[in-house]
Amino acid sequence: MTSLRAPARPPVGGSRAARRPLRRLDGTTLSHYVISAVAGVLIVGPIVPVVVASLWTTPLYESGGEPTLANYRALLTDGAWWSAVWNSVLFATLMTVGSVVLGVTSAALFTRTNLPGRRLLAGIFLLPVVLPGIVLVLGWSTMWSQAGFAATWLRTNTFLSVPLDLYSVPGMALVGISVAAPVVFLFSRNTLVAVDPALEDAARTSGAGPVRALTTVSVRLLRPTVLNSTLLIFVIALEVLGLPLVLGFSNDIDMISTYLYNNWTNSSPPRHGLVSAGAVLMLLTVSGLLLLRNKLVGDVGRFAAVTGKPTGSRALDLGPIRWVLSAGMLALLSVMVLVPLAGVVMAASTTVFTPFISPWASLTTANFEAVFANPVFTRALVNSLLIASVGGALTTVAIAVLSVIAHRSDFRFRGGLQQSMMWPRMVPGLVTGMAFFWSVIVLDPSGAVRASLWAMGLAFAVRNLALGYSAFYPALAGVGRELDLAARTAGATYWTAMRTIVLRLVLPAMGASFVLLFVAMLNDAEPAVFLVTDDTPVLGLTMLQLAATNIGGNVAALGVIQMVITLVVLGVGRGLFGVRPNA
Repeated sequence: MTSLRAPARPPVGGSRAARRPLRRLDGTTLSHYVISAVAGVLIVGPIVPVVVASLWTTPLYESGGEPTLANYRALLTDGAWWSAVWNSVLFATLMTVGSVVLGVTSAALFTRTNLPGRRLLAGIFLLPVVLPGIVLVLGWSTMWSQAGFAATWLRTNTFLSVPLDLYSVPGMALVGISVAAPVVFLFSRNTLVAVDPALEDAARTSGAGPVRALTTVSVRLLRPTVLNSTLLIFVIALEVLGLPLVLGFSNDIDMISTYLYNNWTNSSPPRHGLVSAGAVLMLLTVSGLLLLRNKLVGDVGRFAAVTGKPTGSRALDLGPIRWVLSAGMLALLSVMVLVPLAGVVMAASTTVFTPFISPWASLTTANFEAVFANPVFTRALVNSLLIASVGGALTTVAIAVLSVIAHRSDFRFRGGLQQSMMWPRMVPGLVTGMAFFWSVIVLDPSGAVRASLWAMGLAFAVRNLALGYSAFYPALAGVGRELDLAARTAGATYWTAMRTIVLRLVLPAMGASFVLLFVAMLNDAEPAVFLVTDDTPVLGLTMLQLAATNIGGNVAALGVIQMVITLVVLGVGRGLFGVRPNA
């Protein structure tokens, strides 16, 4: 006879190990911990020396010293600092308001109306997104300053004149709008394309006209996009270095970025502690603004605009006024984009670029020859190409490895790894460069690492990590997990499944990420401010420093070379990997 027995009960008060099975630390899990730890040290760790340097009486490369708040006291009692803060806030406000208004308006016109030539206009509008920002700044100065070619020609041959001085805060904000408005346009366009036109139809059946339906329904659904764009552009404006350094230099207009730059490079001795304190305050301000963005956006589900069965997109008929609007947009984009770019090309291709002498009579290749004959320029070009190619490739591989750990594994801290890859987005480029400067100085007092390109390459890689990750992750998310799980079931290790299945399927996305990283690292300048040496010039910073003191043919030629390389790489990337910077 079979007896029934109750199952044995675990002992009361037993150890936690008896109640929970231990997790075995196998090779795969160990590799996840090691890789994540290295990534954390490289991404977040360098910020620590900046904070320490801001609280120390002597530079970190000198012995001795003690904790102090004197650096913050000196910064906050310096009238020049508060003047720079005021200029930065004014500049950022003007640039942000103008960029949001122009970007949202252009997105609505080019996306949801029958504006003639809207595809061509959108293409022109997006050119600043794919070109080095310093090239457009040079173009504005060459053409639209009071002594510029276009401004002088208008004043001499017509009754028109350029009313705004580019070498003022409002003038710099106008130039900044031409660079930043396309970013707002991209965000807004993507949202408007996703909005189901049936929502506008519902408004029209309730009595709203076409324009009112567009503005009260579709445009209102842009609230999260507008908030994101507003705070993003404001943050970019606070940290931008090239524009105020080039246009503000002649009128001694300091902003936060140029204040820190001048106190580091032009002060004798350099005020390292004060600059570090300013960098910490800048980082805290930017981080606070990004947190504010998340708070203001709130529940984005309230703005959901894509239904399960969307109807076909329909363009709003603007009537006869569409031709006037199209001509107005073409004129505006010509002033903001086409004329400045043409000015850079002509300044690089002529001996003297002035409206009093026909440019066609002074064509020359001497400026390009001078660039390639100058060892500083050629060394900067070679260094930038090395950083962009080798650094871009290594960064792409690192992004792929970190992404599969963060999104295709059971790693305990995968959420933190995802956040760390987005962390560089909220760190200003100047802070990134300073962070790696202090880290290299502390870890290698001999200066050998800083004298090589490795430190600068690491700074550029971390600075642009979020860009490459944002380009790569959507493709990774589109690969079903059942594929690598099937491989694991068949006996493949985690890394074998990732390498042979997942990463092979997202190779085009890795290629696209590499192209975008190549372009960004080729043209980057801010992180190099603190890391550059006589042997390690880079293209972006060399252009920036030259343009701050001399807008001449050689500088324009260097800008054209930079622009051509960028366009060629993006063209090849679009052909091979379908890279679309406007996506």
